[in-house]
Amino acid sequence: MSARTTTENLAFSASHAVHGLTGLFLRFEDWLEERASARTLYRMDDQALSDIAMSRSDVERVNETARKGFWRH
Repeated sequence: MSARTTTENLAFSASHAVHGLTGLFLRFEDWLEERASARTLYRMDDQALSDIAMSRSDVERVNETARKGFWRH
């Protein structure tokens, strides 16, 4: 994926001013990405977490947020 496409996608999803079905799909996509990130962080060992300046409690907070349904964001 090109940097331009990535930047355009970020700008589009960051707005969240889109309503209706498109807005729903954008929120769902964000929720799926949060879940994937939370799972990745959860699988990291303590040394890897400290390398990115995170602790196990930080990971738990991320996972708590990701456990919420996408409609609650």
